[in-house]
Amino acid sequence: MKVWVIMGGSSAEREVSLASGRAVAQVLRDGGHRVLAYELRDGAWMPEASTPGAVGEMPRRDPGASWAEMLLGTARELGGRADVAFLALHGDEGEDGTVQAMLEAVRFPYTGSGPAACAISMDKALTKRVMESLRIETPPWSLVDVTAQSAPDGDLPVVVKPISEGSSVGISLVGTPDEWGPAIRRAVDAPGKQRGRRRQVMAESYVPGRELTVGILEDRVLPILEIKPRTGFYDYDRKYTAGESSYEVPARISPEVTRIAQDNAMKLFTALGCRGMARVDFRLPPDGPPSCLELNAIPGLTATSLFPKAAAEIGIDFVRLLEILCRDGSAR
Repeated sequence: MKVWVIMGGSSAEREVSLASGRAVAQVLRDGGHRVLAYELRDGAWMPEASTPGAVGEMPRRDPGASWAEMLLGTARELGGRADVAFLALHGDEGEDGTVQAMLEAVRFPYTGSGPAACAISMDKALTKRVMESLRIETPPWSLVDVTAQSAPDGDLPVVVKPISEGSSVGISLVGTPDEWGPAIRRAVDAPGKQRGRRRQVMAESYVPGRELTVGILEDRVLPILEIKPRTGFYDYDRKYTAGESSYEVPARISPEVTRIAQDNAMKLFTALGCRGMARVDFRLPPDGPPSCLELNAIPGLTATSLFPKAAAEIGIDFVRLLEILCRDGSAR
């Protein structure tokens, strides 16, 4: 296939996206596919794009154009020369539906979910309301004004997080009243296009127990993976610092817990109108059912990311996983 890999962007998850995009481009190229790798923020072409076997000549660049103009112009120039755009974008433009809507406007096929599914899943409050309508167990939560001096009803511990960020950006576990103010500031000041404009954050009751995640590939629910932080709370540092967390797939949980988590993950995926792929995160308390936290429409896509690990457990290696996603996108 001829694949246009889009990565980067201006979100707080830019570096994570670049890691995913570079891994996707390299694996597809090693698998015999023709690849053009593209950095969204300023329309820059990644160095590997000019190597033999790329998707034809690189489209022209206009230094004065916005990222959106560059994206649309490139899509028009690549029409008929590339089979699909592989979206390796995390956060903001890539997961909130903006890029998806732009590609649909010029009828360019792409991987993953559409604009509406992305926009809803990126908004944690909207996703929570969908879970509640489906009667999916989820921790109690509320939206809190950033000027609030204490946790809602004084209930601690709570998890404080931005409403529309991923990769655990700006997230804090608040166990004592004096941790409330710093947690609010961390959520408000988290990098991303909403920085400086956040007027509310989410306060979610902390569920003690185990961290589980369920991947979905097309119409298949993947084996459940358990995340085991070496110490403390699974925040941004423990997610992306080598050695701070370990992983087990399949998770050692009961068949009943497995069934509930996988069923609820698929129910949420379907209700949001997702396509291609997603990863749904849960907390498992010691004495209760799994509690759903959120859905990630574009999960991490390096060889060591959680989604590829779960796919590998059922015999789908990384290159085949990417090929499945490309075929699904190009078939629309």
